[in-house]
Amino acid sequence: MKNENKKTGLRVIPLSGAETVGLNCYVIEYNDDIFVVDYGVTFPAGESYGVDYILPPLQWLQENKKRIKAIIVTHSHLDHIGGIPFVIDKLGYPPVYGSPFSMEFLKEKLTEVKKEKQTKLFVANESDVLTFGEVKISFIHVTHSIPQSYAICFETPEGRVVYTGDYKLDPKPINQKPTDMKKIEDLGKKGVLVALVDSTNAFEPGKSLSETEILEELIEVIKNAQGRVIIAAFSSLVNRLGGVIEAAKRLNKKIFVTGRSLESNLKIAMRIGYIHPQSGVFVTHKQLNNIPDNQLIILTTGSQGEPMAALTRIATNRHKLLTIKKTDTVIMSSSIIPNNVLEVQNLMDAIARRGARIINNKIMNVHVSGHPNQEDCITMAKALNAKYTIPVHGFASFTSQLRYVYKQAGLPEASVFVPVEGGVFFFDKGTIIQEQKLDVEEVLVFGKKILSPTEPLLADRKVMASEGICHVSVARSEKKPPEFAVSLRGFVTAEEVEEMKTEIRNRLIAQVSKIKDEKTMKKQIYTTLGSFFHNKLRRYPIIAVELVSNY
Repeated sequence: MKNENKKTGLRVIPLSGAETVGLNCYVIEYNDDIFVVDYGVTFPAGESYGVDYILPPLQWLQENKKRIKAIIVTHSHLDHIGGIPFVIDKLGYPPVYGSPFSMEFLKEKLTEVKKEKQTKLFVANESDVLTFGEVKISFIHVTHSIPQSYAICFETPEGRVVYTGDYKLDPKPINQKPTDMKKIEDLGKKGVLVALVDSTNAFEPGKSLSETEILEELIEVIKNAQGRVIIAAFSSLVNRLGGVIEAAKRLNKKIFVTGRSLESNLKIAMRIGYIHPQSGVFVTHKQLNNIPDNQLIILTTGSQGEPMAALTRIATNRHKLLTIKKTDTVIMSSSIIPNNVLEVQNLMDAIARRGARIINNKIMNVHVSGHPNQEDCITMAKALNAKYTIPVHGFASFTSQLRYVYKQAGLPEASVFVPVEGGVFFFDKGTIIQEQKLDVEEVLVFGKKILSPTEPLLADRKVMASEGICHVSVARSEKKPPEFAVSLRGFVTAEEVEEMKTEIRNRLIAQVSKIKDEKTMKKQIYTTLGSFFHNKLRRYPIIAVELVSNY
């Protein structure tokens, strides 16, 4: 895992986030100094067997933690910042820098794991320049779907490295100014050696829609709604939340907010002065029943069909205050994450059965991405005018597609290097050299533990879930033959279980009873039952054996 490279100089390492969506983590290394840019988190797809989160590779960072000068945060989406609370102690608590909103958000997350006092959080404003030896770090405002997002510039003696982070080129964003293209163009004129760029929407033609266009669509829907309007959005889509507040102001409506993460992000946005709601726009649960339906907007989490999210509980009559009414209009103001398609469909079906109207992005423009479409990517590339480009933020097909988009736009295809995770790019007098990749491996969060994907505990849980478990307790005595108690879980029906237990006991009595040595007895039980389950059921359940002496 150790980096055996001997040459000093500049290295750019997409540690994670170059072949997957989420798990963003990039390393800028100059001589002995390491700067970690973002450390995100993602959620397991499909059956997780108890895994709560997936984190970027950690081992190389741990091995080199004494060289980490800082963690630089581009913005506060979980796929860029969510892993920091899990690993900050394992990295020796290096200082963390980011925008006011990002640092407030991270502080909340650190408080949840009781690490906020040990972690050194520093607010970095757009005008700030951080100096670490020969490296200077500056920040460029970019428009995204969460407040105060940054692109980052690392100025080194070898050249400038610019990482765009998540961005979009929205000429009329809500509650923020547009991406600072002048600052980016100025960097391009001075000279950018290498740019790490967002490829999330590399397959989307044209330009990304403006958040203002989405606001106008939302206002039209809310104005024409017969009863309550329920808007489900990502809690991190703070710009959209600001738009809903603006819609309520224009239409003289009230807002009720439900969902813990939503409430938390709104409080942070108001605390730093990003959102300024008019007095009385928000109503409490005590005031809820006093507001006529046609004057009420309900802002909720749950756009991805999460089982415990507020909208799912509302739709399935499990919310303590709300349920769906026939006169409701439910707006799904988000895109569907691919892994959540079935969950979202089930949620919409539950809403439809209660008679409410559903509006999503297929019907009206009620959601827009916070990432650049193809024309925006080309505009950014021309502004940066980088000698080399490394596409990130996406599956391998996304990063490869961005290279094709550049080629079609007449940009030099040979200057675009599609990365692999753990790939190492070394720069020698302005020339890019691909060195041997690091041996990287994602890590898993299981409860409060951080585990390797090869951890036996996870393999055991997978087998238990798919194959079941057989527990055999053997009571041994000098005066009489051993007695076998058998428990079966997860692979036989209630009708079969007693017959199966009897057959297992009979086999063990026949093949194991006369064995005196404990080690030999255990081995024979495993062999006997393994063969039995394979031949009879074509299954391989976990076999657990317990020997109890009863003299």
